[in-house]
Amino acid sequence: MDIELPDISGVEVTRRMKSVEQFADIPVVMITGHSERHLVVDSLKAGAADFVVKPFDKTTLLAKLRRLLDSAG
Repeated sequence: MDIELPDISGVEVTRRMKSVEQFADIPVVMITGHSERHLVVDSLKAGAADFVVKPFDKTTLLAKLRRLLDSAG
């Protein structure tokens, strides 16, 4: 989920998703071009499972996604 969406922040979308039972277990990986500490902290507090800073390489993203899928069972 990109942090910078047109009408609402990705952090807020994640927070809202996690508050709805049917979406609460969906893992969210936040993506942004900024690496400020508060963005990482806010994202994780909202329920994000991980955080990736652009630009990122495909290997890094795939490793994070595999880890999430493996932990999901």
